[in-house]
Amino acid sequence: MDWQGIAAVITALGVIVLGWFQYNQHTKNKETDDRLKRREEEDKEKRNADKVASQNIYRELWSLLHKLDGALRVYIVQPHPLDRAKFISIQYEVLSEGMVSIMPLIHRMPISNLPGFVVELESNEFLFWHSQAEVKDGRARSIMHQIGTDQMVAVRMKDGEVWKGNIVVDFDSNAIDAEAVQAKLMEAKTVIKYMLPEIEE
Repeated sequence: MDWQGIAAVITALGVIVLGWFQYNQHTKNKETDDRLKRREEEDKEKRNADKVASQNIYRELWSLLHKLDGALRVYIVQPHPLDRAKFISIQYEVLSEGMVSIMPLIHRMPISNLPGFVVELESNEFLFWHSQAEVKDGRARSIMHQIGTDQMVAVRMKDGEVWKGNIVVDFDSNAIDAEAVQAKLMEAKTVIKYMLPEIEE
């Protein structure tokens, strides 16, 4: 075979190899595009599901606020991330007219800032503080005083062994029927705990 023949064979092989690489790259690009599209669709579905869940959660919280005499605010304290809780935040809260929001005060707050309070929330299914003085954690007491809370009730939400958070109700200083409050909180908890979206980091 002369040099022209060898050159033609080399050129033909080059075209085949180049074609294979281009096809391979095209296939990889298509797989990447398909993966990105699937992820976008999954993210959109999750956002829609979280939006519906949030609407239902707010409906339950408003219902609690109106059912409980003397309630100042109802909110959910959530640990995050769930697998290694380092912070607590409030992303759901409803208020009686004229009440100050607690949400800005407890946003991505390190658990180490409220250690005693967080231990109580995580360790007890139902808690009732009849006065600020009964709250062991000094910073939590200070926050109660700052937002005008005299009494506080909390019910824990768990999924198996995972602590998902607490529904908390702040009250004024009037007498509270603890059993009735507990029953209503337990009802709300059964509705909310499985639809509560995890706080994204």
